Amino acid sequence: MKRSFAVRLSLRFMFILTTSVFLLSVSFLYAVRSLVQANQTENLIESETQIVAELSESLPQLQVLSEDEELVLITSELPYYHTYIAYDVETEQVLATNDPFLPLLKDTGGKSLHYFEKEFFFDGDLDILYYAATHQIDGRTIVVAVAENIENDSFSKLFQKLPSALLFMALPVLLLSFLFLLFLTKNTIKPVVKITRAARTMTTENLDGQLPLTGRGDEIDELSVAFNELFMRIKADFDRERQFSSDVSHELNTPLTVISGQAGLLLRWGKDDPVQLEKSLNAIKDEAKSMHAIIQNLLQISRIESGRIKPQICDVDIGELLSRVEQEFAAVAPEVKFEISCEVCEGEALNVQTDPEMLHQILTVFVSNSVKFAEGHCTIKLGTARDEDGRLVISESDDGPGIAEEALPHVFERFYRADEAHTRSVGGSGLGLSIAKTLAEALGGEISAGNVEPHGALFQLYLPA
Repeated sequence: MKRSFAVRLSLRFMFILTTSVFLLSVSFLYAVRSLVQANQTENLIESETQIVAELSESLPQLQVLSEDEELVLITSELPYYHTYIAYDVETEQVLATNDPFLPLLKDTGGKSLHYFEKEFFFDGDLDILYYAATHQIDGRTIVVAVAENIENDSFSKLFQKLPSALLFMALPVLLLSFLFLLFLTKNTIKPVVKITRAARTMTTENLDGQLPLTGRGDEIDELSVAFNELFMRIKADFDRERQFSSDVSHELNTPLTVISGQAGLLLRWGKDDPVQLEKSLNAIKDEAKSMHAIIQNLLQISRIESGRIKPQICDVDIGELLSRVEQEFAAVAPEVKFEISCEVCEGEALNVQTDPEMLHQILTVFVSNSVKFAEGHCTIKLGTARDEDGRLVISESDDGPGIAEEALPHVFERFYRADEAHTRSVGGSGLGLSIAKTLAEALGGEISAGNVEPHGALFQLYLPA
């Protein structure tokens, strides 16, 4: 059975609200009771003080009282509901009282106390609040106690009936608070319900659909905006993957078509022609090599992105690495000239903490791209510098035709070639710069492409300081 979030939240708030009301009510009643008791204590002390004053005047004027004799005190100013008793501590002789049934109450130590004795009277219990203090009067130690009957006290009755009253009060409070909170909660989460319904309608085909906004600019709107941005990023990823799948199909379809055509040619008549046989076999070999290169490059990108290939960080001499790249290309492209300029390391070695092989592969991609598109003799410049953030910048530029402005945003995309016909005339699989970008990100750096004046391509690698 589906459990509504609004109902669960309303139930929680209902119990919290009811408990709060209950605790506040009890706290208020106890506070009032404390105030009333404090007032009762003050009145008891006033009465006790008056009795002590009268006792101090009357007692010295009399001889020792007999055991059954009591002083007659003028206590007309005492409240009618106050009873008192004064007795000698040593002999426990009652010296004065207006209630012969009042027991010998002990000194309360400056505060009022509750005294209860069940079935004290033949028709009831003794339930009093009293105050008692010890005094020295006429050389005798006397306790004077003043009491107030609280059996009929309204607050006592109220507290006896408090549990049933609060229980009776809690039932309508529970019901009303639940209904009110359910209404409030449902209206509060209504935007979330709309977001949920809108999200359920989204598929990979309509990820650009926007979740609704309340227009209040609150946390729910922030949630919708965050989800909308997430969906847009997912859509961009889906679009890239679709384009990637299409490009892979196209790139692999071309060599497969060549291989299939050459194989068919050999089956028909080419196998009997030694020249055609060798030509077809070489074409099949070249296309198979191209396919193998594409697959290897894709596997490398996948392994780097998934973290299976991790950078092996160590101290790398940048000047030595640039010289290594120059020497390697001197053998395969002797017509290319190199100019190496290390602005930050002239006269001393410039070292950086990075993976030397990954950095070498990035630089190799840069130089290979320049050699491939510069068409013949060109000059390649390799240099280093520091940017304003302290990052090491390794740049590679050539004096070739450069990169078309419309192609610059796409040069790091997989299988992208700057030539308009997307042909294979310059060779390669279109994955080199994409691999360089993936490697740069694995090293914690960034990569950029541009042009230099008057013409030529420029690639820059930014490594963290």
